[in-house]
Amino acid sequence: MRLYNSSSMESMEEMSKTMVTTFECLSVDVLFEICAYLSCADILQSFASLNRRFSTMLMQEYLWRIRIDGDSMSISMFNDFCENILKVVKYRVISLRISFNNTIGGWSLVSSALKHYRTMLLQRLHLIDIQPYEFDKLLCNHSIKQLHTLIVDITESNPFNHQFVEGAYLAKVCSSMPVLNICRLPFSFSPISHKNLPISESTPLMSLPSVFNTTYLHTLTTGVNTSRFLQQLLLCIPCIRNLSIGVADPEEIENDNCDRFSMPVTVDPRLLCNLVRLKVNCLTSMSFHRTIVLLSSVFGQLIHFSLKLKLYTSACGRLAVSGDIIQQKCIDRLKPVASYALDLSFCVENDFEEKRIFNSFVKAAFFSRRRPKIIIQERNNWNIGLDYHCFALFTTPYHGTKLQTEFFSEDLQVSSPTQLNPIDLFPKANELFIEGFNGESSHHRLCNPSCSISSLVPWSLLTTIFIDGSDFISAFELEAILRMSYNVDKLRISEDNDILCSAILRDTDNLATRVNQQIKSLDMDGYTVTLSNVRYFCKLISIRLPNLKKLTFSIHDSYDGFGLHSASTRDGQIKSTKSIVNFIRCLTDDLQQLVSLRIFFFDWTFTKTPCFSYLIRRQLHESTIKRPYRLRCASGEIQLWL
Repeated sequence: MRLYNSSSMESMEEMSKTMVTTFECLSVDVLFEICAYLSCADILQSFASLNRRFSTMLMQEYLWRIRIDGDSMSISMFNDFCENILKVVKYRVISLRISFNNTIGGWSLVSSALKHYRTMLLQRLHLIDIQPYEFDKLLCNHSIKQLHTLIVDITESNPFNHQFVEGAYLAKVCSSMPVLNICRLPFSFSPISHKNLPISESTPLMSLPSVFNTTYLHTLTTGVNTSRFLQQLLLCIPCIRNLSIGVADPEEIENDNCDRFSMPVTVDPRLLCNLVRLKVNCLTSMSFHRTIVLLSSVFGQLIHFSLKLKLYTSACGRLAVSGDIIQQKCIDRLKPVASYALDLSFCVENDFEEKRIFNSFVKAAFFSRRRPKIIIQERNNWNIGLDYHCFALFTTPYHGTKLQTEFFSEDLQVSSPTQLNPIDLFPKANELFIEGFNGESSHHRLCNPSCSISSLVPWSLLTTIFIDGSDFISAFELEAILRMSYNVDKLRISEDNDILCSAILRDTDNLATRVNQQIKSLDMDGYTVTLSNVRYFCKLISIRLPNLKKLTFSIHDSYDGFGLHSASTRDGQIKSTKSIVNFIRCLTDDLQQLVSLRIFFFDWTFTKTPCFSYLIRRQLHESTIKRPYRLRCASGEIQLWL
């Protein structure tokens, strides 16, 4: 043991006092720079009660930028953050980012912490996967009136993807936030949802913002709507500088009368004289042609143009989209100094042999340019048809977040071959999608680290792996992929034979060890999990994967008579509900780190469903789950936020 004499102890105390005094003498600007590297909780716990100067500085001078990650927080942690941090810093919050991925009624907790303050400095609000009913409440909150920036991101399953009125929320937002500069509302119109409305409801097809409410709006991102809506929207945003739009018009029958292929009138460029950046996402050939005709007058003023297409089309006809058309109608109209980005996916009918559309892109003038670099790649036609020719083309860097294994194949062609850095090639990638059909897949090369194709994968950026099917990938291959993608903590598996799910739950398999060590969020959809064996399945989950924070799985109808009459009798309903509540309670008791549990019921008819929300709510309350929770329950889904 090292001993210190009294003189050395005194010198250390003096040094400590000097350091404290020196730190307290730092300027406010330097202290604010230090706070930028700390979490909100660390700042409050470390400095708020240090002395009067620090307390005054943090509560009256510091501008707070707060992030609440509901994706990984329990309901207790989320509530504590709102009560002990968000409420404490009061009106000094200028930027707020909240993830609602796994929360239930999360906005009510946030709103409760903010409701006491009539004057706020909040200027930027970023909401991830907020639900429509919560967003409606937000629009009534006084704290959003002065917002300059509103950014909303949603997942594929969010109801905002199925709006029955085009632009309804855009009009509401612009009305509620009159000084809005930047707005991202990726809410998409669904013609089917509108068609299914009751006949008695005379709901309009679209709603447009007033020009008086878009005076300050210079950046706008919308979801997928029709070209008819886009045509009207352009009249309402005269100050727009950056515009990102999605367009989906129904495809017309090619042998119809030519009058059916009506095109819109080109917009007057004086209405969009400030527009310099344009991003277009078209889901049909008709959408592409109408959108390009509508906006053709503004291409000459752009400094950047981005085009995304995902088309199922033919190789000929008036609606065909080829490399020549992209060159003539888009790229040639841009200024020489303008930049452009392409993300194109084609499935071309009756073109498997001749590859006319594919060859038109290879021969196009933009393909031979040094910049931007073009990558084009033929793809399989497993689930479409043998007469289809499929391929993808994109410029680098590719800004998509999801990478398919088909991106990495021997058919890859680069316009100007050079050494490719995967981080530079896919800077925003975070998910690897692995799929196959009839035992075939493109993933095999990725399992070999020495393979040149594997070196193109940005392994360090990936956080999610999604596997669709399992007859083409072995447990050994999945374990190797997880080992290389060491930052992945979310695993989704959809299969019909439970090969991978069984391997994960076997304690003798290396895959089970790897998943337990690395994966925090697991989503398994296997057809063999039924109401008769789900209790055993949950027991294995608790034993093999005790570190899970999020668990999602599906229960399928076994067609063996188990629960067949659950909906027909009161006793059957109670028995079914008791079985469900029992395995839910076991999971919540055994998985101590679990913050989110979602259970889906598939292949059950409405009259035969084993899920009765009113009974489940009652029995869960009576079963006294040991942790606080919120429940969302419907006939086909149960969700718990713990």
